[in-house]
Amino acid sequence: MNISKTSLIILCGMLLTQTIFGQGQKNRLQPGKFYEAGEALFAPRFGFNAIVPDGWQGSLPRESEVFLLQTITPDVFGEIYVFGNENDNLESMKKRWLVGTDLSETIRIKAVNPTTKGDMITSEVIGEGNAINKENRGYIAARFNPDGPCVIALTIMPKQFYDPIKNAVDQFLSTSTFESPSNGSPYATLKWNEFLANKALVTYAYVEGGSKDTEINLCADGSFTATIKKTGFMKNQNPQYHGKLTGTWTTKGIGEATNITFTFSSKSNLPPIEIPLTIKEEKVYANNERYFIAQSTKCK
Repeated sequence: MNISKTSLIILCGMLLTQTIFGQGQKNRLQPGKFYEAGEALFAPRFGFNAIVPDGWQGSLPRESEVFLLQTITPDVFGEIYVFGNENDNLESMKKRWLVGTDLSETIRIKAVNPTTKGDMITSEVIGEGNAINKENRGYIAARFNPDGPCVIALTIMPKQFYDPIKNAVDQFLSTSTFESPSNGSPYATLKWNEFLANKALVTYAYVEGGSKDTEINLCADGSFTATIKKTGFMKNQNPQYHGKLTGTWTTKGIGEATNITFTFSSKSNLPPIEIPLTIKEEKVYANNERYFIAQSTKCK
């Protein structure tokens, strides 16, 4: 596999960005990321906090709302599908489990004698239909947030692994905690001045023979240094803002969006510019152009 120098630089920038964003924030579920045993999980939509069990690994496949837990031990095999439900309650769920649900045109599963204990309901599930594998057993459990939504864990495994997988489901849900659900942005209280202090804003572009790049170092004392190797300070800006520049910086606002103002040193003879910054899904954009965030090596 051939990896260009530019690709490696961009990859490093992405990893630095993810590391910096992770600091001080809850470990919100992210598509495509693997969660190892002992790692904390947080699903704000359901107010659900949990820990990946020992001997398991978790992931949220892209374009999916079902979190998948898989065994990583050689002596036990199983998968647990974890998903949420915002419009149900314990009694209505129990009734629906007993009626059952169709997994496909030829397979139907339903609960066998559901058991309720506090805010949790559990049951073995059995399959009906011509395509049922009689060597498998199933188990389902759900736990309800006092503020409404619930989290459900469903597993179908080879019958010899039923007890350890069932115990893992029970432990995963029973040791979880709930808080008030929230669909709000994780960046609603982001303080940009603090977040950007001693960071570097970096952008890359592929060109033949290498890459153009822009690096802006934002120091905590309010000063900045910039090296602009493309046309313009940032996208859609006057091309006179290029080369090596210095000055001061400041931001306005708290939350997902702000404006950053650059005031240039007198020798550059450039007027100040104000540029909109936004953050979404751990990505920062300046004038709708993607910038990676890294720890600055040029700020004292």
